[in-house]
Amino acid sequence: MAPIPFGSSTRGSLGLEWELFVVDAATGALAPRAPELLDALGATEDGPIVGEYLTTMIELVSGVHATVPDALAEMRALLGRVTDAAAPLGLAVLAAGTHPGARPDDATVSPGEQYATVAERNAWWGRRMLICGTHVHVGVPDVRLALPLTHFLAETAPVLLALTASSPFFTGEDTGFASQRTMLFQQLATNGLPPDQVRDWPAFEAYVADLQRAGMATKATEIRWDVRPAPKFGTVEHRVADCSPTLAELGAVAAWSQCLTEWFWRHHDADDAPPRRPAWFVRENKWRAARHGLDAQLIDAAGTPVPLRDEIDRWLAELTPIASDLGCSDALAVTTRLLTHGTSAERQRALATDGADPATITKALMAETSASLEEDL
Repeated sequence: MAPIPFGSSTRGSLGLEWELFVVDAATGALAPRAPELLDALGATEDGPIVGEYLTTMIELVSGVHATVPDALAEMRALLGRVTDAAAPLGLAVLAAGTHPGARPDDATVSPGEQYATVAERNAWWGRRMLICGTHVHVGVPDVRLALPLTHFLAETAPVLLALTASSPFFTGEDTGFASQRTMLFQQLATNGLPPDQVRDWPAFEAYVADLQRAGMATKATEIRWDVRPAPKFGTVEHRVADCSPTLAELGAVAAWSQCLTEWFWRHHDADDAPPRRPAWFVRENKWRAARHGLDAQLIDAAGTPVPLRDEIDRWLAELTPIASDLGCSDALAVTTRLLTHGTSAERQRALATDGADPATITKALMAETSASLEEDL
């Protein structure tokens, strides 16, 4: 079993990855023209704007930042570059977990061995990955805490999943799920929640070795858990969130991830770890958040159902002082707006209730993403 080196990072540092659909600016239909847009941007494989699994997607990747406002400022600048380059091509970008009306045949897999392997291995499911997410890397200065933090963030992930749910529609149909992206993504090999038995770095190294022997993966980056260690960067990557439709909501995802991580550090330093929930509680809570969004009932550590909104309120009370310390109070406060005015999934369904078809909902999402460039953050 080969050791897996874990990179160096600073406690509390963060980096953002934001996946976006490329669409026709006039109709909102998926446009398999990401390579053309990337050429216009002069993009390279090293980023910060890169291609993704499908030719209808791009990804914006920030550098390493100490604060959420700094990371968000970079993402605003990157989004501005993309929209400026897209307009002359008759293109735009749309930020959501799924495109409300697109169908699998509207997209093609990007060139490259890595993507071809994903498509071949996952067959029918691989052809339905019309999904975009938001990923947040958080710095972990001690490899011994990488797996404990991974599992802590996985346990608390239903809160973030419900707040970011933006994929109720798929192929023009209301799926009944707030996050259909979650249900699609977890079907792929090595995806889903981190295995309960992989609780420390030696166990992770053994797990990767087992996957390699079994022919399921060739390297650790092919493990696509909802929360996973990223050995190259010395981080834990929080991947559970749907794609955030606006920069403000992207900032909220970053603030939750950074504040939860700092909460974990402080309680670990005080030898005051919270009680762990059984693995099946964690799985069920993820499903409930994906299905019902903010209206879900979660199972607490004692096995008692509690409203997810109450769980959010409890965490906000814990994290608000931390957000003040970290300089991300405004970003965390966007949570209150989502609770009051609705998550993206709720906003999309409200449009449908008023008679909007998938094309109209798609254009509303495009307008939200574009307008967020002008928001105060």
